[in-house]
Amino acid sequence: MSKTFTCRELGGICDEKISGDTFNEVIQKGMQHIQADKAHTDHMMTLPEKVGETKEQWFERMQKEFDVRAQDEK
Repeated sequence: MSKTFTCRELGGICDEKISGDTFNEVIQKGMQHIQADKAHTDHMMTLPEKVGETKEQWFERMQKEFDVRAQDEK
C-alpha cells in the first residue's frame, strides 16, 4: 500500500506529491523529482548545513516517519 509525502516534507521546496509502497521507492521518485530542475538541486546541496543533519540521520528519521505514516486512501 502506497504512502505519500510532499517534496517539502522530504526536505525540498515544493508541494509535489511523491508516493511509493516502500521508503526506498519514495526516495527514488523523490530523487528524480529533485534532479528535474536547478532550484531543487541547489537547495538539496545546502540542506545538510541548513538542518544540521547528516544524510544518514535524515534517512533514519525519514524511515521512521514512513513507517508510522498512514497508508494512502484508495
